[in-house]
Amino acid sequence: MLYRVKDLSPEQRHAVSNNSLDPSTIIPSRLSPEERIAALRALDERFAARPVPEVSPEEEEALVREAFHATRSDRRTAS
Repeated sequence: MLYRVKDLSPEQRHAVSNNSLDPSTIIPSRLSPEERIAALRALDERFAARPVPEVSPEEEEALVREAFHATRSDRRTAS
């Protein structure tokens, strides 16, 4: 969603002008601090319950390198 600068709060304008954007600067949380903690705990439990595939350190390094190169336009090989 795009916003016009004139529609932003003074805090949001300040964040934009300083290039210090954070999602909470533009989109305030609808959760209370307690609800946020509960949601984070639920996410932790969900990810902890997933099976972790067995990957060797070499395979892990190769996957990280491949993902890095795929996301960096200056690192992509010419096709």
